[in-house]
Amino acid sequence: MKVCYAKFIPHDFLECHINDAINVLKSMKTSFKWLEELFPRVWELSFYSVLLHDLGKCASGFQRDPRKWGYRHEVLSTPFTAFLDLPGDERNLIALSILTHHRTLDELEEILPGGEHRGEFEEKVEELFQNRDYIEEIFFERVPYWELYFFGRRKDLFNPPNDWAELVEGYDFDPLLSWYERNARKYWSELVFLRGILNASDHLASAGELGVRLLSDIKAAVESRVPPERWRLLQRQAGETEGNLILRAPTGYGKTEASLLWANRNASLTKKGVASRIFYVLPYKASINAMHSRLLALFREPELVGVLHSSSSFYLYSSELEYKRLSSLYRKIYTPLKVTTPFQLMKPFFGVGFPEMGLTELTGSLLIFDEIHAYEPNVLGIILAMLELLMRKKAKTLVMSATMPEFLEELLREVLKPHLLSTPSEEADRFTRHRVNVIDGSMDSIEELLAEVNAHGPVLIACNTISRAMEVYSHLRDRYNSMLLHSRFTYGDREEKEKKLLANLRDYDVVVATQVVEVSLDISFSTIITEPAPLDALIQRFGRVNRRGFGNPRDVYILTTGGEGDRRIYPMEVVRESLKLLEELNGKPLLESRVPELVTRAYEPIADKLTDEVLTYREQALELFNSLKPLKGSESEEQFYEMFQGLEAVPGVYQDRVLELINRGRSIEVHRHLVPVPLWLFRSESDAFHRLSDRGSGKYVLVAELEYSPELGLLREPASGGEVL
Repeated sequence: MKVCYAKFIPHDFLECHINDAINVLKSMKTSFKWLEELFPRVWELSFYSVLLHDLGKCASGFQRDPRKWGYRHEVLSTPFTAFLDLPGDERNLIALSILTHHRTLDELEEILPGGEHRGEFEEKVEELFQNRDYIEEIFFERVPYWELYFFGRRKDLFNPPNDWAELVEGYDFDPLLSWYERNARKYWSELVFLRGILNASDHLASAGELGVRLLSDIKAAVESRVPPERWRLLQRQAGETEGNLILRAPTGYGKTEASLLWANRNASLTKKGVASRIFYVLPYKASINAMHSRLLALFREPELVGVLHSSSSFYLYSSELEYKRLSSLYRKIYTPLKVTTPFQLMKPFFGVGFPEMGLTELTGSLLIFDEIHAYEPNVLGIILAMLELLMRKKAKTLVMSATMPEFLEELLREVLKPHLLSTPSEEADRFTRHRVNVIDGSMDSIEELLAEVNAHGPVLIACNTISRAMEVYSHLRDRYNSMLLHSRFTYGDREEKEKKLLANLRDYDVVVATQVVEVSLDISFSTIITEPAPLDALIQRFGRVNRRGFGNPRDVYILTTGGEGDRRIYPMEVVRESLKLLEELNGKPLLESRVPELVTRAYEPIADKLTDEVLTYREQALELFNSLKPLKGSESEEQFYEMFQGLEAVPGVYQDRVLELINRGRSIEVHRHLVPVPLWLFRSESDAFHRLSDRGSGKYVLVAELEYSPELGLLREPASGGEVL
């Protein structure tokens, strides 16, 4: 008798792979109790999906060489569902999850048996029969024991007759596809869960994991950082709140600990730990990486705390963690706590990747949104639509902020119907750190301003645009020990700059930076001179001054005039209103208790307009999400990448080095040489961009033939020394 393998390199017997996948499924069944509330038969039907999903791999052609075989094993696996003693609808649900566990229905259309493709199917079924002994004597014989292991008793629901081979060959796919078209909307959740759970079980078993991980005691982790006797009022109240919550508290209050205590109160618990999947959502990669590091220090195991964003693999690589293994696991239903961006959560709603697996993981999850005010109206609208749908799937949400305007809170309240917690005024004011000084002028007078400000240490100069920051830095670098920091450096150069600042901040007289400084560094300047911006953005910038000086305000300086390009970035009505409010506070401390009211007033000129924009995007997103069909591809996947995927390019000066890295098998290190490129720059200088090579990995790498230096970053001027390709 020939054996059958499910995996090659290394080899893995089919029955061993099924055994591993059933182990994963059993751990999910033990942990994810909330899925039964939405779909009572979920685990029984999932068991038979997992049981049969790879049986088609017994075809002799697949066993010889799966890469050259040229057919889909899942098409051969599907007919075995006909031997399940289950109602027709349930058999069809299982059949569809098996049929689509690698490819969507529309991707399989060209080979599904029917008409001209029937002959090919029958040929491949003949290949199955060549391993009939294995199927009958090894696989079929194990089914009762797998049932006993999973259910605690034999079910005897899988009963292939003696002539099973002829019945597999005669299986008709057309009734299955017709059933799908009639019932996809009715059984939307069931189709999503069955494919999602099968994908999760299959992928984790293939990765060598035999179960999902549970989070260790959250409350104990928080207590290890902050003893209970030192918990603040809102932290205690958050830990006692069941259901959705909006929490307002000043920067430095301990909102992270409050959110974890809220998660502990709302989590689904088992004897082995916290089963709920928890997503900690932040807008910026730098703050995500910092939060991941912070939470990893609390929970200690990288398998428990994941990080997920567009360059998280490189972050893990730089952190000397198992980046290949962990990057793969963080994209599966494995890690209980993930720090991520909203864009990663949106992917399944746009049909990106394996959307059913993502939607299954989000069902019953706990979502923590920090700094939600930072998103554009289109992103906020999509987040609201996403939350509205997830509320129906037993998810719970905490939104927390120090600077959220009232119009945004009202939008969130409409969807979440949340509890509300905010810091009492007297307690909030103990976190006051800044005294407002409005200066009539612009960066054109920066040298005179530096001479006038009362600085006892390094000064932060915050500009609204990169071009303005370059101009100011170029003006100051000969007279001051200075550094320029913005988003258009290679990731490697920016990392080096940030390391220098963290280690040697006192060596610098001035640091000229753009908005990147609002989120990226936990350092404290003596003061700041900043161009005007919306009040919430200014407060974020002020946060880089007097980081721990609660109750002992330091001076911050706001100019009245910005640069030409500011209107491309900020709504000028909000900038003007913010300046007006700050002028009323000139020479006075910016009391933390007043921040929510002031931010709300700053946005009043456009609050109605922004509300309408957000609601419009929300309705568009809901319409799009509701139009998606499970198990099918979607045009919205392309739309998602057009909307949110940023461009990154290698400066021309580094292209030879990058090509060498790729050729030496060190592609992960290419990330160090990439620069984020805004879409407007790519379009305006399109002739300066080309692919690194026309084949291999290099064809996915964009090169910018623009001037670059580690001191100034990527410039708009074409690189010198020849024609731009």
